[in-house]
Amino acid sequence: MPSNYYPFIAREGWPVIITIFGATLFAKFFLSGSIFIFLLVVLLVTIFLFRDPHRNVPSQPLAVVSPVHGIISKVGEAQEIRLKTNTVRIRIVMRITDIYSLRSPIEGKVIDQWYNSSSKNQSYKHLDFHVQSDEGDNVITAIRFRNIMRSSHVYLNSGERVGQGQRCGYISFGGVVDLFLPMESKILVEVGQYVDSGSTVIAQLIHSEPPSSVKD
Repeated sequence: MPSNYYPFIAREGWPVIITIFGATLFAKFFLSGSIFIFLLVVLLVTIFLFRDPHRNVPSQPLAVVSPVHGIISKVGEAQEIRLKTNTVRIRIVMRITDIYSLRSPIEGKVIDQWYNSSSKNQSYKHLDFHVQSDEGDNVITAIRFRNIMRSSHVYLNSGERVGQGQRCGYISFGGVVDLFLPMESKILVEVGQYVDSGSTVIAQLIHSEPPSSVKD
């Protein structure tokens, strides 16, 4: 179940950090000082890589927030193969030093997820998930994992609701993320721009009438 309650150091990295911490303690008491210093540096770098600070999610109706930290590498029209529709694709490339948490780009209902291997490029595995807004907008997030870590944690189930910018997974050591949006969406980012997961608004979903804030 997606949740916004999580520690500053991602739980997904705790096994790695604990292992390195144990090795560091062992080196301090039983090995040379140089090995201890080396492992201590590795431990500090690992803690830095698995940091997961809280994000300020904008309260903006119909906004699409970036699902991950990274750099915009592509913006343009593309066909989404799952729904077989023409869309606007925004590609975000994560760097190894970026924060690895994955967030939902919009508020809505999780319709489906797809997870498979690529027969053409075995350096990635694919994970796509489909969220539909209350206004009927379909947004597909497609993740390509890097070969350095061919696994990840995604906490989504079909049929459940997810909030805008809500933490819903973790992409260890990053990857490449494609966001497929309706053609009429207003794109607010450009190639080369750095975006923050859950806080950078990258697009606005367009409707003829804005949603009413008053419920009957």
